[in-house]
Amino acid sequence: MVSNNILNTVSQGVFYLDPLTHGVIGLAISTFSGTPVGMTNPITLGCSIGAMAPDIDVVTKFIWDDSVYLKHHRGFSHTMPALLGLSGVITGILHLLFPESAIMGIFLWTMIGALSHTLFDILNSYGARLIPFVKKKFKMNLLMLYDPVVTLLALVLIFKSQKDIVVYGTSVAIFIVYLFARYMMRKRARKAIEENFAHGYKIISIDVLPALMAFHKWNFVLSTNSHNIAGQVNILNKRIETRKKLRREDKDLVKVFKGSNAGQYFTNLSPNYHVTMKSDEGRIILEGIDLRYFMRDNFMHHATVVIDENLNIVESFLQPYKYEKRIPVAEHF
Repeated sequence: MVSNNILNTVSQGVFYLDPLTHGVIGLAISTFSGTPVGMTNPITLGCSIGAMAPDIDVVTKFIWDDSVYLKHHRGFSHTMPALLGLSGVITGILHLLFPESAIMGIFLWTMIGALSHTLFDILNSYGARLIPFVKKKFKMNLLMLYDPVVTLLALVLIFKSQKDIVVYGTSVAIFIVYLFARYMMRKRARKAIEENFAHGYKIISIDVLPALMAFHKWNFVLSTNSHNIAGQVNILNKRIETRKKLRREDKDLVKVFKGSNAGQYFTNLSPNYHVTMKSDEGRIILEGIDLRYFMRDNFMHHATVVIDENLNIVESFLQPYKYEKRIPVAEHF
């Protein structure tokens, strides 16, 4: 969940404000404990810090690089064992600072805060791992990366001085109704996409994702028998914007790409990818494109595999966040 004023930061792959937004949600959740929000309240601190803690995986970006960060982001640090461990460490520190407080109460609310982080990540299009032995991220494609309704609800709970069961019940009810409304929006978007493309293509699959920021727009990746199509639909007027229509390449070339280290990394990262091919001085250049995230007239993530005439890999590299960036995969495999 990221704010409007950090689009430039998002494009570079640094989600600094993401933990802060989760922290605000953690503060709001801590109010359900019935204790006042304050920096001297270990429950407030535990729940808010716990809600930010799973993004500790950002250290992989600074120790290694963007490709390692992308591989591990919202991975193990978001799973139940990690949430328990992080909550235990935070609780231990807070109990040292507030020895008179009930340690189990701190741990409970810290764990609830940490769990909220993973659950809210699952609600957006990137998803997260909750179970450690399941490598695939869970995702529900309902919330935007920054969602104003969720933020507003959190702020009301934090700053409203008098809170009772009516306030809490209404907040929960609004959140549930909002999730259902987003689900219905996504269904409307999918129907508009099907109606627009059904007559010209044999549709294989449609993935509908919330737009990065626009509340009334939904991104989509459409797979057909001949093309992969990425675009956006406005659910208010059902207007379809086709961003890219890419013809499928020869299956053998796609197989070569997927068999490379870069291809394996890339296809594990993105469930919605396309492979393009071009020739250059006797070499074949296979480029993988992550069709999910489109920003500044280009897709955010790429990977390139260069092969010779005998289909031997000459070089391969990853291009996370910036097309000009080249990270040789040999350094990470």
